[in-house]
Formats: sequence, C-alpha cells, structure tokens
Amino acid sequence: HGILEMGTDQHFLLSGRTAIDWILQDIEQPIKNVYMPSYCCESMLQPFIDRDIRIIFYNVIIKDGGIRYVIDYTKDVDVFFANSYFGYSSSTMDFAIDNFKERNITVIEDITHRLLSKQNHSPKADYYAASLRKWFPIPAGGFAAKNNNSFKKDTKYNPPHNLIEKKIAAMNQKAAYISSINNGDREDIEIKNNFLAQFSEFNANLLVNYRNFSIDCLSMQLLTDINISNIRSKRLENAKLLHDRLNKIGQIRLLFEELDVLEDCPLFVPILVSRRYKKLLLCHLIENNIYAPAHWPIPLGITLTK
Repeated sequence: HGILEMGTDQHFLLSGRTAIDWILQDIEQPIKNVYMPSYCCESMLQPFIDRDIRIIFYNVIIKDGGIRYVIDYTKDVDVFFANSYFGYSSSTMDFAIDNFKERNITVIEDITHRLLSKQNHSPKADYYAASLRKWFPIPAGGFAAKNNNSFKKDTKYNPPHNLIEKKIAAMNQKAAYISSINNGDREDIEIKNNFLAQFSEFNANLLVNYRNFSIDCLSMQLLTDINISNIRSKRLENAKLLHDRLNKIGQIRLLFEELDVLEDCPLFVPILVSRRYKKLLLCHLIENNIYAPAHWPIPLGITLTK
C-alpha cells in the first residue's frame, strides 16, 4: 500500500515491539540511553528494557486544547523516540525530530497513530515503526522502515503457528459475542471471559517472545487485500460525527477542538472529562454495550505531570 511506501527499506513483522527491536538491531553505534515520551504503551518500552538501554522520559502533557511536549533539546541522548498522537496533525512531533536531527542524533518515529493521515511520517526521521493491528482487522502485524539504505538484517522467522491460531479464535469469539449483544441476545459471560483470556495469553507471549518474527501469512494476505481508502473514509466520517455531537455535551471536552478532514485521520477521538463524570460515563457506555478500554495505563515507574 502507498501509505507504507516510506524510506528505502521496509519490513513487515509480528508486532510493533518486534519492529522497534528490529530497528534497534540496525543502529550501528552503541545505545546507552533513549529519550522517550512519558505517555506511552509498555510494549514500546519493552525492547529497550530487554536490551538494558536506559530510558529517559520527556513529559507529554495532555490538557484542554491539545498536547504539549516538555523536551530538553540539549539532552545528551543516543536515540530520540518520537510519537505523534491520535492522528491529528496538530500533535505531530516533526518540529522535535528536526531539532534532534540538527544535532545528528538517531531518531525513531512511531507512526502508529498517524498512519492513515495525509502526512503520516516525518521525512527527517531515521527509522519508522508501527503496529498495524491497531488499524486493521488482522491477527498480528508490525512495520519497520529505514529512511536511508537497507537494514543490515534480513533473516526473519515465521511466528509460532499456535500463537496466531489462538489469536484468530479469540477474534472470532469476540465478533460472535458482539454480534449476539447487538441482536439483543443474552450476554454469555463464559464466551467473553474465554476470548479475553486468549487475548491476554497472546499479549503475554509477545512480552517474552517477539524478536525477529515476520508477520504471519494470513495477516499479510488480509493487509494486501484491504481497501485503505475505504477505511480512511469511514474513520473520518466517524470522527467528524463524534466531533459534531460531543461538542454539544457540556460535561465533555474534546482534546482537539478542530478536525482537519483534509489532513487528519484519527485513530481515536480523545475526550477530557472530570474524574467524577468519567465513572458515570463508563457505566452509561457499558449499559449500552460499549466497552471503552483505558488507553495506555501509566507504565510502571513513570510519574506524569498533571
């Protein structure tokens, strides 16, 4: 797909963390530390932890009107890790990437959130990583690209067959469960607990066994057949509807007030609510069979500035 034709070399891998680890293996100079955003998923940290790379955090402050980054541009680091949030062009980190590249510091950009936006990567980053299963109905999938030259490494291994099979079974059970709810049938708690357990098992396996695996054949085939423009159009249609309707609810504030339908393609439409109203809202959503997961619980050992 055209959206993934960036850089000069691309690899399709098992997961986003596999992609990050693949990139780390390619960086020639020793990596003692990495400068990462404080608002992140633990799976993004894992490859650095497993390679004993010290993680230094810059602060990501989420508040009314958008996202603010508190970055020390003089920091002595080996790698700068950028993440542009939610697919809104107003949150991209291109300015920070430019700054660190002027100091000749290696930059990895996680492009997962901006993958379907019109400008989905910074042209100056050295490497790009993405988790493809955040966007597409595929069992697994990560993406790594290098901006200049080819990756030194090319040898990948097929992922464990039983791991992918379990993920597919869990996805099928979840689809059947959601369909039964939408049809007004009684909820089957056992089915729900079963597919949740299988998703947890898949993620637990990835935690310890993710290096050097390629994307599985089924996910690659599905990815090849997916109509990206249709997905982008539907996402934008949904996001615009949410922006229009949520603006009319007094207790809810949109993190990003504006949606640029020509440039953006949100992965999420993030909202801000009071702690008290959050509990009421979650209960209301659950009563209507909408289950809103926490987007990135705070990783262990990180203190976020309010």
